[in-house]
Amino acid sequence: MLAPPAAAQTSQDYLVRFTGFLGDLRLFQPDVRAGLSGETDETAQVAIAMNEEATAAFALFTRTHVNQSVTFTVCGQSFENIAVQAPIESGFAITESMPLERAQEMVDALNGLGDCPE
Repeated sequence: MLAPPAAAQTSQDYLVRFTGFLGDLRLFQPDVRAGLSGETDETAQVAIAMNEEATAAFALFTRTHVNQSVTFTVCGQSFENIAVQAPIESGFAITESMPLERAQEMVDALNGLGDCPE
């Protein structure tokens, strides 16, 4: 059985989403914290750490999707499909590199300090 979302889906204000053939996991602002990773003068990645409940839901989601491709979306921006090789129980995800300003805006949104960038 697929993991329930880490927070009730009462609106479409989820910030992080993993979508696969066998299900969908949506995470809301209280479920995650974020920071910059791999930062240069022009680019950075968004590193996402999940709370305990979201980590458990993510572990179940990835366990269900081993050897399948999933879509990873942050603040409405989809990143390349990722192939799940093994269950991920760390509760940690990281985006591809993007412009530093956009990455910082996403970090702020994930930490409840602003809205997702347009």
